[in-house]
Amino acid sequence: MTMKKLHDLKANENDLELLVRIERATLLSGANGQNYLILNLVDPSGRLEARRWMVNDYDKEHLVPNQYIHLTKAVTSEYRGQLQLKINEYAVLTENDLTKFGFKSDDFFVKAPLDVEKHYQDFKKLVGGFENEVYRKVTLHLLKKYEKEFLRYPAAIFIHHNVHGGLFWHSYTLVKNILAIRDNYSYANIDWELLIAGAILHDLGKVVEINNIGANDYSLEGKLIGHISLGNSQVVQAAHELGFIDYENGRQNASVTLLEHLILASHGKHDFGSPVEPHTIEAVILSTFDNLDARIYRTNEEISKVNLFSWTPKLPSEDNKMFYHHFDKVKAKTKK
Repeated sequence: MTMKKLHDLKANENDLELLVRIERATLLSGANGQNYLILNLVDPSGRLEARRWMVNDYDKEHLVPNQYIHLTKAVTSEYRGQLQLKINEYAVLTENDLTKFGFKSDDFFVKAPLDVEKHYQDFKKLVGGFENEVYRKVTLHLLKKYEKEFLRYPAAIFIHHNVHGGLFWHSYTLVKNILAIRDNYSYANIDWELLIAGAILHDLGKVVEINNIGANDYSLEGKLIGHISLGNSQVVQAAHELGFIDYENGRQNASVTLLEHLILASHGKHDFGSPVEPHTIEAVILSTFDNLDARIYRTNEEISKVNLFSWTPKLPSEDNKMFYHHFDKVKAKTKK
């Protein structure tokens, strides 16, 4: 039996051997009353959804998020154009066991497709050149405080950029998009430094909202408060520590207020979770780019899961619309 990778699997394969990490595990009950598990698996090549039927107490205890398992005799099938894996026999592994197979734990996280460390230095250089003292110092202060988490955490658990380094990737994309339109809108009354600072910090609250780098659940603060309010409180605390808020005399630098507004309005609408809606031109741009990047990522992820010339399932994040997979970037490059 040869060890396979998730990315290489095809429908109707039998007796498969794989080494995977469980990202998420959902216990459900069928019409017959029998429990079964939906498992989201990941290996160095990518992700795949799996099923474990006829679940017993041992399965419930061991098939849990962030558990490594060695699968044998697994079977693939296709359901509504999507590949699925059926788990038959498995063995539970520790992180130390991975070395026997030539892997380490970091191999089992899907990673953002960019050089995070290099572009992070670009971030700091860009922010370090800001003329506005508040935007420069608050942003650099928070980047230093949460550097490890900012560079490694996903941007979300389900919706978008749920990969190792996804939080940075998402923020980096927004900054690149902002820089790309700056010349086109040079006529407009836009504070580009405020907009860039907001793009970098708007999701920083997720380092508290998400419980760990594996992103299998939300923290208590995440569930009760949410990343937008958490991120805003981080900005306020940093501004106070840096002397931009004087609580005793009731004074707050106006730049702090503007930066808070970008974070609080970053989802654009009350219905989408924003405590306030955009009332500055920078908040309009940021919420638009934030929504666009998340939608492109989520829709592309679902399209990539189905065969060429097939339809995705209905996507809850897109008003339950289905999307058609009509173009394959890899195959198009091959033809050239």
